[in-house]
Amino acid sequence: MPGIVTVLSDFGTSDGFVAAMKGVVLSIAPDAKIVDATHDIAPGDVEAAAFVLSQYWQLYPAGAVHLAVVDPGVGSGRRALAVEADGRYLAAPDNGLLTRVLADSDAWCAFEITEPRYTRPDPSSTFHGRDIFAPAAAHLAAGVDPSALGPAVKEPVTLPIEPPSRDETTLQGRVAHIDRFGNLISDLPGDWVEGDWRFEVRGREVGALRRTYADVATGELVTVIGSLGTVEVAVRDGSAAKRIGAARGDPVIGRLIPG
Repeated sequence: MPGIVTVLSDFGTSDGFVAAMKGVVLSIAPDAKIVDATHDIAPGDVEAAAFVLSQYWQLYPAGAVHLAVVDPGVGSGRRALAVEADGRYLAAPDNGLLTRVLADSDAWCAFEITEPRYTRPDPSSTFHGRDIFAPAAAHLAAGVDPSALGPAVKEPVTLPIEPPSRDETTLQGRVAHIDRFGNLISDLPGDWVEGDWRFEVRGREVGALRRTYADVATGELVTVIGSLGTVEVAVRDGSAAKRIGAARGDPVIGRLIPG
């Protein structure tokens, strides 16, 4: 019996694009359980989509299918992928959207979606979400092996994301994501932070590590280990992004204070 299909896109909800993809999924796999992940990714922002997808794909049970469509290159020569990763399945454009999935999974295999039995007839050159990715996701949910969808892909496209680094006294990372609260989620692992560290973003000091947002007064900057296990900078009841003027990619530096 078809299981779960999550849907992520940059389509918003004011048009019929998301409903069209869901209709295709349900016409093929009528018993599928569709979960809206988000449709509020900024238009064409593949890196943001890759980060958001990384927040949830592994939390679903084995067999779940993740349909992810942020596709500024739709209609071009970029490939359409069906991927199996740690027992979950994904249908997405080969534009780097799966970068973090591939990095975080223990084992994966990828296939280009080329078999017309698993797409809609005469796919539109501007709406592969409806005509290629949604039917592929539905067939995966119905039990079709991803290898049936097309030839193997050995090297999917990945985003050129520089990993964090450290030495004995300095941690160097970046703002990996800014959530809707304006919190600056860095890529610095929380388990790197042992001892008395002070942090800065874009050269602005944001203080020592605290346990939770409520450890400072309203309106103050606070640095915590967030729910994703990395260093996060926030403003209690406010936006750190606005306070600091920060953007994704800005440097986040930790400095060990001699004790």
